[in-house]
Amino acid sequence: MTIRPLEGLRVLDFTRLPPGGYCTVLLADLGAEVIRVESPGQAGKPSMVIGQVGLSRAKRSITLNTRDSRSAAVLARLAATADIVVENGTPGTSVAAGFGYDQAAAARPELIWCAITGYGRSGPYAQWSGHDLSFLAQSGLLAALGGELPWHPAAMLAVPTGALMAVTAIQSALLQRYRSGIGSFVDVSLAEAALWQLSGFDGTFSGEFTGIPVTPDRRLYACADGRYIAVAAAEPRTWGLLCEALGQPALVPYLHKTEHAEEATRVLAACFAGRPLAEWMARLGDLGAAVAPVNQGREIARDPHFAARGALVEVAGRQVPGCPIRLSNPSGEASATDLTPPTTVGADTDAVLQGAGFAAGEIAAMRESGLV
Repeated sequence: MTIRPLEGLRVLDFTRLPPGGYCTVLLADLGAEVIRVESPGQAGKPSMVIGQVGLSRAKRSITLNTRDSRSAAVLARLAATADIVVENGTPGTSVAAGFGYDQAAAARPELIWCAITGYGRSGPYAQWSGHDLSFLAQSGLLAALGGELPWHPAAMLAVPTGALMAVTAIQSALLQRYRSGIGSFVDVSLAEAALWQLSGFDGTFSGEFTGIPVTPDRRLYACADGRYIAVAAAEPRTWGLLCEALGQPALVPYLHKTEHAEEATRVLAACFAGRPLAEWMARLGDLGAAVAPVNQGREIARDPHFAARGALVEVAGRQVPGCPIRLSNPSGEASATDLTPPTTVGADTDAVLQGAGFAAGEIAAMRESGLV
């Protein structure tokens, strides 16, 4: 059997953007039934979060015109069947006309409502819009990661972290509900999720710490085939292993010695430039010298470690990351990535509404009027 710790729990997903997509796909992988609430105008189209299969798999979809005041009554009945709501609307707005957390919690106190926003539900920036770069910049993480400004990350960092915070908070709220019978409102700020990543660097906030410097023991080196190897041999043991394996024992005393940094970098660069990456990894990988290949694109899919662990899965003809949370028990049961491909918008409208007690005639009338 597959371990599905959230099986039997229903999530109403009102999100449209990656923060919600990352959050709810993890909830789905953990066994929850995730139902996206989408616009009737998109019915029949692929139900996708910014066109990404990896964020859109393993979810059901219904349509509902949330701008119509009649949608509040429909949502009240749907919320009565749900355990969790995830939304990313601007603070102070409702997910539908006349329906928000206050109405849902009054009718179902055990409901867990998670709001993922850029800056949280309070404070002077609560109404600000933004994207990943905004949150990295304001939090100080952008400056800490990049060293010299300006630099622009090519992938999202704050958003996936914020989504993980949301999943953690939702599961904590579920445990609290188990103990008390009462749900919670979960307030997740993506900017604060980025800020939290600086917890290991106290000096950041006094100006003492401005980022981890690039040093001979912590940098990228070009190999003979044009690929790069990442060296992170920052401890005496790993640095010693690396220097000995490269035939450069004279460099061992140079660890963390700024006066010798240029010389050590030059020597290591010349060493690594003499062989292709694959040879270096075969020679150094199992030594414990803290080196890794710098993978890009197809190189990620060909990485033997990821392949052995099934870290990438195929969904709808695309390779996407699988669930990074792995559970197992003494009975031999284990968790697994849900490979259900993205559905079409509204594919589950009738079934979900019927499950909430709506008659076929009521659903037909709602569809005729454009409500669903």
